Amino acid sequence: MPDEPLNLKRAYKSTFFASLFNDQERGLELVNAVLNTNYPPDTKVTIETLSNVFFMGVKNDLALMVGDTVLFLGEHQSTINRSIPVRFLSYYGRILEAMVERDHTYIPGIVELPKPVFIVLYNGKDEYPAKSILRLSDSYIKSDVNLANESFIELAALVYNIHDPGNADLLGKSRYLYGYVEVVRRGREYQAQGMSSLDAVKQAILDCVKDGIIADYLKKYGAEVAGMLSEEFNFEDALRVNASYYLKVGMERGMERGMEREMERRNRELVFLLRGMNKDMGEIIAITGLAENEIRRLWCSNTDGG
Repeated sequence: MPDEPLNLKRAYKSTFFASLFNDQERGLELVNAVLNTNYPPDTKVTIETLSNVFFMGVKNDLALMVGDTVLFLGEHQSTINRSIPVRFLSYYGRILEAMVERDHTYIPGIVELPKPVFIVLYNGKDEYPAKSILRLSDSYIKSDVNLANESFIELAALVYNIHDPGNADLLGKSRYLYGYVEVVRRGREYQAQGMSSLDAVKQAILDCVKDGIIADYLKKYGAEVAGMLSEEFNFEDALRVNASYYLKVGMERGMERGMEREMERRNRELVFLLRGMNKDMGEIIAITGLAENEIRRLWCSNTDGG
């Protein structure tokens, strides 16, 4: 199946992961590797990823309909976000809106739905278990209402640390997932040696092409990959540096000025940092953990001179 040109002029900035696996052939290979399935190459794969449609300003990385029975929703993360089940629920609901005609939910009988599978592929630097589960129920506020567990919505997202040796078999089943991990790993190594993020990624791409690692893809899209991945590296570094700074400042000033006032200032500066990096509302919500109305209030208070 020939590759389609990368559409980098979407309503949002794509990522290396999203651009790589929003493809029928490569996406199916990823599904077979992660779910340990054997769907044949001619299996119908429909890309359901939310690209130009936003839910609360949030975009998702990957949503693939495999045949007519499985809906595979995948996310890559360099920092684990424990609220990812909430985001998955939003994505799934929006996809169902487009997939199921509203009138069908009012007629007798059962509306048939593909079984959703929620997967997170963690590719960060910090230590993390080879495999874990994040649950929507962890976000529920404790209540005195005593109802059966069956009355609540549950969503379990399976998280794989794709840098953990325990998942080597997973990478062995998908050459594109292995290639993705190698480009990221080598790029970070060069960056740690003092290279700029862009130069580090470019060198990693050259190395992978030389070693025959997803060379077909990188020869065709190397320039786009370099731009996307270097921006991701810059974003990761900015978050890590600022998180450390804000934690230190908060501890030093918190007792003198009051934690509440210091937290207000920290959140305002963080919102401005993220806006300056052209992050959309959904990304700011996910990173800060703040509600949309609080983010808008902080933004307006600063632009008004507050």
